Amino acid sequence: MDEKRELGFQFCCVIDAAVDEVFAAITDQAAISTYFTDASSAPLEAGKTVLWRFGDLEVDVHVEEIVPGERIVCNWPACNDVGYRTRFTFAFEAQGEGTKVLVSESGWRSDGEGIASAFEQCSGWTHFFASLKARLEHGVDLKHFYGAHD
Repeated sequence: MDEKRELGFQFCCVIDAAVDEVFAAITDQAAISTYFTDASSAPLEAGKTVLWRFGDLEVDVHVEEIVPGERIVCNWPACNDVGYRTRFTFAFEAQGEGTKVLVSESGWRSDGEGIASAFEQCSGWTHFFASLKARLEHGVDLKHFYGAHD
């Protein structure tokens, strides 16, 4: 395997809500805390760094670019403490009365640690989309279900 090649992936989900509503659910600090993070230090704004808290873990999210209703570009530390950052992009597209959301993330090294980090992150985005869809389509906060049965 070429160790210099970067790894990346994309996820896509259709949410039965308008683009502006989906965009706000991700950028607004109060909204994202109702389904994904435990807390967010600020809304997502270009050039700002926001702390997202998940239990005892705080993750610094640096916002590179925001185009309202179209795109959000950020970077953050790759999971599993591999020592570098990855870049993720949300793209939004109206699809009927709903919204197609595409998230892509890249920047992992193609070594064992990078592969493990990328797969760990894939599970995080799966959780994100399930939680976003449950919140916007059904008013349900899946965060409370995950810890309830442990």
